[in-house]
Amino acid sequence: MSNNKSVNRLFLAVIVIYIGVSLGFGMLASYFPILGELPVYVNILLSQALIFLPGLAYCRHRGIAIREFIPYRRINFATAILVVICTYLMYPMIIVLNAISMLFTNTGTAAVADLMQGQSFLLSVLFVAGMPAFVEEFMFRGVLFHTYRKSRMLSAILLSAFLFGCMHMNLNQFMYAFALGVYLAFLVEATGSILSSMLAHFTLNVTSVVLSFLLPVLSRIAGVEELSQAPQIRQGGYAAVMESNELLVFLMGIIIWAIIAVGTTCGAVGIYYAICRINGRWEHVKQMFRGGSREHMVTVPLVIGIGIAFAFMGLSIITEMM
Repeated sequence: MSNNKSVNRLFLAVIVIYIGVSLGFGMLASYFPILGELPVYVNILLSQALIFLPGLAYCRHRGIAIREFIPYRRINFATAILVVICTYLMYPMIIVLNAISMLFTNTGTAAVADLMQGQSFLLSVLFVAGMPAFVEEFMFRGVLFHTYRKSRMLSAILLSAFLFGCMHMNLNQFMYAFALGVYLAFLVEATGSILSSMLAHFTLNVTSVVLSFLLPVLSRIAGVEELSQAPQIRQGGYAAVMESNELLVFLMGIIIWAIIAVGTTCGAVGIYYAICRINGRWEHVKQMFRGGSREHMVTVPLVIGIGIAFAFMGLSIITEMM
């Protein structure tokens, strides 16, 4: 069996296990209420284990050393600083993509906001920011991307990013997770190290954690109702509940952020070039889209896995609107 077919079966297995365990856990919680009262960090640990353990089992079953999927090399301090700067320059684009998806659904945004309510900041940094940065990079920029890249680089970047978006299981996060996945794969190639994508992933996650803790405080100081406490906003996305004038203001905000995003993304490209030069990878990046094999990257198990993920997203939107 080819590596692509094998890793596609892994993705299908992860999707099936992830959804199956999640639904099963929810059903058990209705019979055993104590399961619904578990600390939020236990749930995060379980969800990340459902991604990490199948990946680890795959490596063991295929007799592949994990190091083959994790291009590790130490990154210097200058590279680390530039990765953080580059990531923040990409942030406006993520804001725009998130805002566009929130016109139709905000399940993911609301879930993250609820997740942070009343939780420990340090534990949130560890479990919400740190753990996903390690686990998800291992699976998507490690196992998946580094399998696909042996066939065709551009297809590998786009496909691994697309699957990264699918794994978030909601449309709200799918759009910006796809763009983020593309950026993170380019970072790995620019540095030759998965540490750079882990750092960028952690930077974005920890920023969301900090904002989740700061915004409610700032809202109370300003006397503004917290969005996370407004139940009507969660039903069908902002477009479904806003008055025409409110929707117009929201759309204008998206346009303004989009203009900002164009400038900051151009700046990120410049920083990315500097990262490549510092790590001696510019020639590699210029040549990496050349060549490749004709091995099929999309197979039946992968299509089934993607279909299940999108069916789950659609069901979540329908449930949200009911």
